[in-house]
Amino acid sequence: MLDQIRRAVVVLSSFAAFSNGMMFAQNTVCKTIKGQMSETIVPASQAPNDPFGRILGMFTGDFGGVANVAVTAFLVTQPAFSNPGGPSSVMTVRHVFLLAPGDTVITLGKTIFTPAPATEPGQFNYVSSVCPFAPCVVENPQVLNIIGGTGRYVGATGQLRNLGVGNLDLLNNIGVFTFVATGEVCIPRPN
Repeated sequence: MLDQIRRAVVVLSSFAAFSNGMMFAQNTVCKTIKGQMSETIVPASQAPNDPFGRILGMFTGDFGGVANVAVTAFLVTQPAFSNPGGPSSVMTVRHVFLLAPGDTVITLGKTIFTPAPATEPGQFNYVSSVCPFAPCVVENPQVLNIIGGTGRYVGATGQLRNLGVGNLDLLNNIGVFTFVATGEVCIPRPN
């Protein structure tokens, strides 16, 4: 008798978990994100309220059905390198993607700067990047969790996984980055 009760509980629990997952899937619409993103760190003098620099950029490709998306972001935590030429600490970054007037997707994620080989102007040999000093060419992977949005994207979820490279000048608080972006954005299905 006890075994029958256990089996019934397992079956009911499995059904409840499955049906709850089905309800979530039926109540959301998920769309693919795939494209390129460019970002520029605006000098601190032009964004005095952002201590680690304001980031502006563009996404082109397919952001859940939108071809061109404006991007703004800022680092929540300061970039710090353990030693010149070594990787930075993991940083928290917040992005806002503007898909249409009133329609935004908001992310909170993690990123790291990993120095990469570079060439200086007029040289043909690779030199090691010595971040935070020049030259400072970095690989810049990002994992951005979608935590909401506005307009049609209220309640949005999902994730972007970006792989980028950039030229970083931390002493002057500027930089330019290019990313390949992939992921998905899920929005609640309209009632």
